[in-house]
Amino acid sequence: MSAAADRPADHTSPVPAGTTAGAHAESTVLFHERLFPGPTVWVVAVAIGAALGLILVPLNLTVAIVFSAVCILAGLVLVYQYSPVLEVAHGRFRLSRAQIDVELLGDPTPLEGEEWAHTIGQGFEPLAHHCVRGWTRSGLRVEVLDPEDPITAWVASTRRPEDLALALRTAKQLQARQSL
Repeated sequence: MSAAADRPADHTSPVPAGTTAGAHAESTVLFHERLFPGPTVWVVAVAIGAALGLILVPLNLTVAIVFSAVCILAGLVLVYQYSPVLEVAHGRFRLSRAQIDVELLGDPTPLEGEEWAHTIGQGFEPLAHHCVRGWTRSGLRVEVLDPEDPITAWVASTRRPEDLALALRTAKQLQARQSL
């Protein structure tokens, strides 16, 4: 099964009373991270919004201030919306809008420093699914085991590669228990 379109995650699925947590463990969120950019991008979004408001100052100062505020708010919303989400929940690994069952993934490899730089540079895999952000200095690579999927691996920026790898391993173990 290849990566599918994003579905909204249900974060309000509590474990019913009288059942074991293991029976509903796949419905828990094991990892969640939104890759927000650094302060520079936020400042640039505000500066662009303010600059757009300056265009209208010769016409009317009040309209320019209101327009500037709306542009600043729109810029901040865009930065938030375009910050990808990494999530391991419901037996699936979600990377922005793409998702895949964890049982179709190999063992995750956390990458930092030189290893990460090599993976997204000279070691770039053209057939892998990439979600790389320049403001992170670490990431994760996990091989796709599905022979029918043309994607060879998922490569993702994350500030917590060890935690994401642990969540993927845990989700795979929970899936294996569910199938028994």
